Amino acid sequence: MPKASKRQKEKKADFQKTKLKLGKGKQAANNATDTSFKAKTIALPQQSINADKSGKLVNSRNLTVADLALQLRHYSAGVRRDAVAGIKEILTLHPSLMLSAAPQLIPELSRCIGDDDGTVRKQLHLLLAWMLPEIPQQLLGPYHNTLLLYTTSALSHIYPEVRLDAIKVLDVCLDVLPHTATSGWQDAVFNMSKASTSTAATPVAAGPSTSAHQPHGERIMNCFLNLLGVTRRSGNAVSITATDLAPAAKLLILRSLRTFLSHALPATSSDGDAHPCRCPTWFFRSSFPSTAEFEHFESLLGKHTSSNRTRTLSVFASAAKDRSHPDVNSSSTSQASLPHWKDSEMSISTLMDLDSTSGTSVQQSDLYASLQAALSLSASAGNGSSGSHAAQSAALALYELLDPILLASFLDTAPAAFQPDLDLSHQVRGQNVGLSTPSQLIFEIIQLLLSLWRGASAPTSKARTSLANLLGHASIYFPFSSHTGSSTLSHKAKSLVVQMDLAYAELAALFAINAADSQKAKYKFNVDVQVSAVAAFVSELLAVPVTEQGTVSLGSVSGSATSVLDADTFHALLPTLWFLLGAEHETLLDSLLAAYQAYSTQHRVKPILFEFLARAYLLSKLRAQTPFTQAESDRILQTLLSGLPRNLWEAASNSSGHAFAGLQLELLHFVLLLPSRPATLEFGKLVPFYWVTHPTKKVSGPGPFNKLPSLLRKLALDNSVLLQDCDGRLDKAISSARQSVIQSS
Repeated sequence: MPKASKRQKEKKADFQKTKLKLGKGKQAANNATDTSFKAKTIALPQQSINADKSGKLVNSRNLTVADLALQLRHYSAGVRRDAVAGIKEILTLHPSLMLSAAPQLIPELSRCIGDDDGTVRKQLHLLLAWMLPEIPQQLLGPYHNTLLLYTTSALSHIYPEVRLDAIKVLDVCLDVLPHTATSGWQDAVFNMSKASTSTAATPVAAGPSTSAHQPHGERIMNCFLNLLGVTRRSGNAVSITATDLAPAAKLLILRSLRTFLSHALPATSSDGDAHPCRCPTWFFRSSFPSTAEFEHFESLLGKHTSSNRTRTLSVFASAAKDRSHPDVNSSSTSQASLPHWKDSEMSISTLMDLDSTSGTSVQQSDLYASLQAALSLSASAGNGSSGSHAAQSAALALYELLDPILLASFLDTAPAAFQPDLDLSHQVRGQNVGLSTPSQLIFEIIQLLLSLWRGASAPTSKARTSLANLLGHASIYFPFSSHTGSSTLSHKAKSLVVQMDLAYAELAALFAINAADSQKAKYKFNVDVQVSAVAAFVSELLAVPVTEQGTVSLGSVSGSATSVLDADTFHALLPTLWFLLGAEHETLLDSLLAAYQAYSTQHRVKPILFEFLARAYLLSKLRAQTPFTQAESDRILQTLLSGLPRNLWEAASNSSGHAFAGLQLELLHFVLLLPSRPATLEFGKLVPFYWVTHPTKKVSGPGPFNKLPSLLRKLALDNSVLLQDCDGRLDKAISSARQSVIQSS
């Protein structure tokens, strides 16, 4: 029975009609054929196995530059990372691609600056740091905007890791294109400063630059301020909030900001001050009543050894038939550098140095071109002065914005950096360790303060009060080198600690000078006590005897580690020395004179200290203010002239000391032109400089003066005229030296 009923139901099901339901479509028949289809495209650009790459430049994975540039847009982070590594590999194997493939690679690499994957960003930073300095500026110029726009976009990324990695790329861009990356940074500071002083009821008008045409420096400075917590809220009010940045992240930001300001702020020195082996002169300007007298003071020393003050004269080819200026083709010009055309000589009647351009045909168009170049130089100098003033005002405004952040960072970091019985090094075992992260952060804060105060002019009372507050907190730990009791610090770490001490000393001196104008103000920072402490520290630093390797032991209060007083460190110390000499110069002057006599002629600090002391003496012979009495100036000259014959001999004998020899010859020339000859100079000891006679072999010949360059050799012969009738043996040596010069010519 069950089987019969089941069979009947199946028969009925074959002829049963399906009922239609409302809202349901008509069902397809059981025997209907589905004719619908779907199409999908499969792109395999990386797997062109049959492509012939025998004539193309490829890497070890048989990929060309085009293939690698295409892989930079791949969705997989591993493929993008391998593409960045492959680009470095192919550029290493084929250096010619550095120039030919740059237009194809730079835009694609710029897109990866804000990549979400950390390994891709790390590989990209290493590649850009190696690649961009190798590309010429002319070829890199069209891609400045692309690089900086993607960098500023990454600096404002939502993820903090991307923002911190973008700072590393920004440091590379600052080294490669500093002017483009810093142009217009003052606008961001001024707009933020105006917003901070205004209220919500008084909105601040927008600046001249819109978001679409902002200079790159303005964008980057806005990113720096946002990273540090200086933001603009509703109603144009500025909010300075405490960020939750880790010490390492804050260190990276402050270090990059200091690098940015080193390119953005105008140099406080002249052109010749940038040389590390020359004494800066900018801090002598306040001693002279006029700019012309200061320029004359600058030209007294170093004019025969300066090679950086040159101008370029555009000389047109003489093959043109028509010599009139409008018809001269600009493509037929060539640049000729005239090394002896100095700034101080631009007012002389001659436009060119005939000694260096003998045999050159100078046409009317050449003189016209040189005059046009001179006009452009004067115009650029005028624009540069106004830009310098704007940068100084912006530096002061930026300091007032960053002061709460720097002070809070110092108070948070100082206890960890200067713990009792704990040195500044990493808490690791071994030798040559570096500074800890808190100590490096303190170093960057003090150096950033110094950069802003060097670039600022006429600081306000608010700025002076803020600096006094921070220096008051930092004075507890001065000198910082007293915390380097461990002998495991590396040479670089010890140098950083010394620079920290010197930066604090210069800040204290700058504050003392600015505070002198406002005696009514009362500060928590005791100026007199701190200036005395700084002067004592510098005196002990200079009083320590120098070893043959040039190392000194910093004589701080609690005893510090051995450090190296190199030329760069001493170069940075000179402004502080001059500021302190105006307050307590007796002890410092004795230390300076003793340090000069202790250094050997081959030491790099010796020429810098010689020029510093020589210029300090020259102030007494010019119409200028000097902190020294006449007796002290005479003592400076006596110290310089007592060792001049020996120093002149040793410096002229070696090509590396020719600049030092030139400084000594120029000072000697100035002294010999005075109404009375110096009584402290032993003229007989100058005989070997002009003419040498062997004591046993009885062989004679020209002295080391003959090894000097032509300009210095001429100066030495000019001095020989002024040295006549000073000593009989010297007169014979000079006569023999002149005869040898005549015969050799």
